[in-house]
Amino acid sequence: MIEVICRNTDNNLVPVKGDRNSFRLRQRAKTQEGFKVKPLRFISFKEAAKVMKKKTVYPEVTWYSVSKL
Repeated sequence: MIEVICRNTDNNLVPVKGDRNSFRLRQRAKTQEGFKVKPLRFISFKEAAKVMKKKTVYPEVTWYSVSKL
């Protein structure tokens, strides 16, 4: 499991714990209509430490997705 920090649409911080393949699949995902899904916006721990004082930090989310065959 990898732990990363992402920004949501309001630029608040969301810690995400997940599998490397799950993140990879999410970044390349498409909707049922064939449109691209907005990718996750990863930030570094250093940048998160600077921004953490000003923004809301949400509880940790576990991300696990299984590829379609």
